[in-house]
Amino acid sequence: MHPALSVIIFTTFSGMGYGLFIWLCATLLWGTAIDDIDIITATILSTILVGTGLISSTLHLGHPERAWRAFSQWRSSWLSREGIFAVLTFGPMIFIGGETYLNLGFEGLIAPMAILGLLGSFATVFTTSMIYASLKAIPAWHNVWVVIGYQVYALSSGGVAYIMIAGWEHYRLVTYTLLASLLVKIITWIYIDKHRGQYKREDALGLPDFGKAKPFEPAHSQKNYLQREMGYDLNPGRRALMRWLALGCGFIIPAGLLYVGFPLVALITIICLGGMMAERWLFFAEAEHVVRLYYDRDTV
Repeated sequence: MHPALSVIIFTTFSGMGYGLFIWLCATLLWGTAIDDIDIITATILSTILVGTGLISSTLHLGHPERAWRAFSQWRSSWLSREGIFAVLTFGPMIFIGGETYLNLGFEGLIAPMAILGLLGSFATVFTTSMIYASLKAIPAWHNVWVVIGYQVYALSSGGVAYIMIAGWEHYRLVTYTLLASLLVKIITWIYIDKHRGQYKREDALGLPDFGKAKPFEPAHSQKNYLQREMGYDLNPGRRALMRWLALGCGFIIPAGLLYVGFPLVALITIICLGGMMAERWLFFAEAEHVVRLYYDRDTV
């Protein structure tokens, strides 16, 4: 798949934003002491990250002004469900931050709103993952590791951002989450590499037992939409480089710096976000649509 910057920003920024809000809501429910300024800062940053991601996602649409129509397709579309949960989750974000700042006397509702925030954040990240995991025509996405990965990557990157705001109390737990995310990412790549090439052009034609099929001539003189959007030629050298960047900056370096107590947590957060963008770039660049079997691929 073509790794469009708008979708990369959408999945990384919103993932970190929801992960940060999950950590905040969990802290509020655990009863751990947290300063009002940290609550306000966390909700503001969560809103900015999620809002930036959602706005960026509309830039990938052919007609962004019609994005609101997607909300009506919730019965059949994971994209529609994701949009609905995303909008609903803004409610707990705004309420928790607003009540903490304005002190309007509704502090008794913060705990219920934190529960709704947890559920809404997890549900939004899940529906986002299902947008991709539900696509049978893209084997690299149609597996459970995509769903698991979206959740743990949001928790790990959001946890790093949470430490930047609320301090070091949960640094060990965030470090363990980063290591768990690292393991999930490695398993995901092993799965993708193992199943790469499982579909052949002969399968696409319905002629698996009639020898090797080859196109007689190109279907047209220029690339069409399917070839531009559903095809990306990723050479092994770039794949290896981007994988090491994703593993190092997304998981290993942040975990190591948190474990030793590196003081510049904002820098750790930036490194983590950059690594997650590399991981997300690979997520799209490594995904091959089976439609390529009709054009330029013998196997997918």
